[in-house]
Amino acid sequence: MIGWPPARISSAGGQPYFAVTFIMPILQNPRHERFAQGLARGLSGKAAYVEAGYTSNGNAAEVGAAKMVRLPKVAARVAKLQAEAARRSAVTVDDLVADLNIMFKLALATKNPAAGVSAVLGKAKLLGLIVDKAEITATQRKPMRVPHEGGQMSLEAWQAKFAPKRPN
Repeated sequence: MIGWPPARISSAGGQPYFAVTFIMPILQNPRHERFAQGLARGLSGKAAYVEAGYTSNGNAAEVGAAKMVRLPKVAARVAKLQAEAARRSAVTVDDLVADLNIMFKLALATKNPAAGVSAVLGKAKLLGLIVDKAEITATQRKPMRVPHEGGQMSLEAWQAKFAPKRPN
């Protein structure tokens, strides 16, 4: 199975080129696959074992998880999933800007102005020069129409002012 998007690798000249990686297929046993994915997400062995669908009493989950981690296919799958997650989290804004620069140069070389404009707008968004969200400003409270003395009202005064008027 071929991985997409291709990984960026720097050559000796400093210009990146792209390499296609091969992805390890999922494990045949669905419980083993769920266990490996749980471990790769950061779950403990016991939690990943139970989440994978295994039932256990007492400390059997810890024992089963320890046995499963030692299986070569499961260990290799966990390592591959963790490596993929590390690669995805290593992408920075600088990497994306460099990719957009490459795409912009390609758009100029192929005389495709729409792609060039798209690359420039993408770079501007990444750098914070264009904001797609609307800014919400809070309105301040208006001052009271009739200022009062600032002291507390008595119960009778409050009732006289705010109580509903009863018809007699």
